[in-house]
Amino acid sequence: VYFKAQCDFTERKDVADFFYSLDGKSWTSIGTQLKMTYTIPHFMGYRFGLFNYATKNVGGFADFDFFRIGDKVSKK
Repeated sequence: VYFKAQCDFTERKDVADFFYSLDGKSWTSIGTQLKMTYTIPHFMGYRFGLFNYATKNVGGFADFDFFRIGDKVSKK
């Protein structure tokens, strides 16, 4: 599974849209657009990550083989 975040920082929009793909070519939207807000007096930059969040039982794990952040803009 591939995951992608597309961010728009033009004109202080500061929004992100999230997608997943099974082949890295055809993308499906996940959730709703995220409005990123400044929450601290000294802005340090937005950070993205992958994690496991258990909703029914305590525990679990996630195993990620590869994590890449790039500046290449791709088609939705």
